[in-house]
Amino acid sequence: MSQQDMSSRQVDPWRFTGEFLHNLLSAIIPEQPAYEAIPWTPVSKPLAESKVALLSTAGLSMKGDEPFDMEMERRNPMRGDPSWRQLAFDVAATDIEANHLHIDTGYLLRDLNVALPTERLAELVAQGVVGSVADHHYSTMGYQGNDTSELEQVSAPAIAEAMKSDSVDLALLAPV
Repeated sequence: MSQQDMSSRQVDPWRFTGEFLHNLLSAIIPEQPAYEAIPWTPVSKPLAESKVALLSTAGLSMKGDEPFDMEMERRNPMRGDPSWRQLAFDVAATDIEANHLHIDTGYLLRDLNVALPTERLAELVAQGVVGSVADHHYSTMGYQGNDTSELEQVSAPAIAEAMKSDSVDLALLAPV
């Protein structure tokens, strides 16, 4: 892959903020560590034949499962719980808890699709646009502050392994 192709695949965290917010937020938020190029993987088969899983950053857990640690977040508002949770493929808002102090969880409890678009995904499967829904979806707490090491080195590889075990072809990120 050429250097130009790689640079066109770099994530610009300020792309949609506009100049005012870019200047304001970049002055407040500490510089993030430099990362090597993101290992983008080309889609290997048609979407209509693919098994798709969702990954939300809303701090979602199934009722009865261990919730995300909001006390950690209260003690240090610049740091969220870096662990992850597995969610049922047919999860509904009544089945989950939303544990995240940096977002208004009331919106997603009224309409889970804002944080985990399971109904939209099911519609795409019914229309034949997407092949199938994976057996599980996943959630993390998106606000990690400056220390993303546990999320990167522990949670992300574990989620990837769970998706491989579930024969997931494509994961869609639902950032909140």
